[in-house]
Amino acid sequence: MTGPSTSALIHDLVAAAALRAPDRAALIAPDGTAVSFAQFDAQVRAVASWITARSRPGDRIAVLADNGADYARLYYAVPRSGRVLTLINQRLSVHEHIDQLQRAAPALVLGDARYTEPLRGVAGAVVSFDDPEWRRDSDTEPDVAVAPDDPAWLLFTSGSTGTPKGVLHTHRSITTAVRGTVAGRAVRSGGVYLLPFPMCHIAGYNMLVHHSVASTVLPVPAFRADEFVAAVNAHGVTSCSLAPTMLHSLLAHLEATGATVPTLGDIAYGSAAIPADLLRRAVDRLGAGFHQGYGMTETGGNITFLGPADHLGGDPQVLRSAGRPHDEVTVRIADDGEILVRGAQVAARYWPDGPATVDGWLHTGDAGFIDDGGRLVVTDRLKDVIITGGENVSSREVEDVLSLHPGVDQAAVIGVPDEYWGEAICAVIVAHARARPSAEDLTAHVRAHLAAFKRPRRVEFVDALPLTSNGKVAKEVLRQTLTAPAAG
Repeated sequence: MTGPSTSALIHDLVAAAALRAPDRAALIAPDGTAVSFAQFDAQVRAVASWITARSRPGDRIAVLADNGADYARLYYAVPRSGRVLTLINQRLSVHEHIDQLQRAAPALVLGDARYTEPLRGVAGAVVSFDDPEWRRDSDTEPDVAVAPDDPAWLLFTSGSTGTPKGVLHTHRSITTAVRGTVAGRAVRSGGVYLLPFPMCHIAGYNMLVHHSVASTVLPVPAFRADEFVAAVNAHGVTSCSLAPTMLHSLLAHLEATGATVPTLGDIAYGSAAIPADLLRRAVDRLGAGFHQGYGMTETGGNITFLGPADHLGGDPQVLRSAGRPHDEVTVRIADDGEILVRGAQVAARYWPDGPATVDGWLHTGDAGFIDDGGRLVVTDRLKDVIITGGENVSSREVEDVLSLHPGVDQAAVIGVPDEYWGEAICAVIVAHARARPSAEDLTAHVRAHLAAFKRPRRVEFVDALPLTSNGKVAKEVLRQTLTAPAAG
């Protein structure tokens, strides 16, 4: 393992790697083109100079694009220019793009033409990556002073609890998250890391994590299991991050085709709870070192880590946890069970001026506890705890049991309004094609494992679960479509 740069400036992570390993590939573009760290660092400086000439210090610079080389350069170049990289989810509607851009008020909107063209005339200065103006041939150093506590990134939350919030991160908060992840996950130098998450999400900080130890990064525009396998084998990918839904799709593809990914030595998973059976299958099938992480947009990256040694034991009490906090954050549990976090990587502000913490503590909205081994166990989103007949039920607990049924491919559990119970437990199931269970089968299965009041009183079968762009089940969509009260 090679430690990251100790600088608290985002762009110094690449500059340090360019000094340490100038000829090593920093980036493999989706088209297969490789760029060395020396070349990439020079490109970052050129882009920063281009931005400096077209905006003022402190301006927001928005980007709307699929993962790619231009996006990767902006990750570093915008903060290097003393401006704030404003990450807009390209998968949102034009109406949503306009809403977020109006709230951020960027000086420039950059990105792929398919996303930026509809914004011309309504979102200020718009430059697409294929515009002639988007040329970066300057060798001059941006003439701007940048400090660790200057704003660097503005990201919007997924909006699962309401209107998406703008989270304002500084150079220091992001680099602290990078440093904590390198230590907590024991990230190794010199490998090839595949990034399948949209770079508009905080999961994109993994590019900085791997660049900080001079490893190569391959960002892909979207996750498809067949394309993932092809990329791993074409480029000798050694590590990646996957949401549970991605891991599920990958295993199904490998089992159906007999394909292998022999170079893949480390897999980090997170973003959503993972069913125990899926994790066991993945460990058995892939033979890689598995790493779990827990974090969110406001924490700039992960704050807790569960490593390969923890996974090899197969202890269900250990595997249900999210691991231990790294040394630069403090985690505690509030009286109501909410997980609270404090540390330099926690964003202090929402955009434009709302505090993100209370007395320095971030209220995560997640429920959990600390187990006897000092590991954090995340039991549910507070809003996903179902109160039925006066009893609190964790949706995740019921989902874990449902996932053990041989006829269940995927499961999501939500509460739906019910005149008698207040909320009724509703299971939304994607069934195995060859072994479709009945609602009665699933209800009996849950009753055999859990208390009777935790059984689903309603079961709905669907072809696919709705997902957010970072691979989480969109439970709010399920709640909106399944609002009819269940029969008592």
